[in-house]
Amino acid sequence: MAEELSLESLREEIDKIDEVIVRLLDRRARCAYAIGRVKKEQGLAIYEPKRESDVIARVKALNIKLGGPLDEHAIGRLYERIIDEARRIQRIEAKHEPESLA
Repeated sequence: MAEELSLESLREEIDKIDEVIVRLLDRRARCAYAIGRVKKEQGLAIYEPKRESDVIARVKALNIKLGGPLDEHAIGRLYERIIDEARRIQRIEAKHEPESLA
């Protein structure tokens, strides 16, 4: 028997998906933080417009392949926010001064 598509079951499915999304965003943010550390050590700029545009182009292309209900502008806006937050995290790491070993 096919699962009934009730409002309740759909909301439960969204709750499960949200948990996965938050876990993945956490992993992504941890990577961004580590990238901030590497950039600081190497004296690199936090803002990399070419890299950001490449990421957005890649996710837009993936979205087109999936053929889902989100258009390329929606995916672009979502990723612009994700990248903004990653850049903010990198700035936090870049400003962080290591604690004295003394």
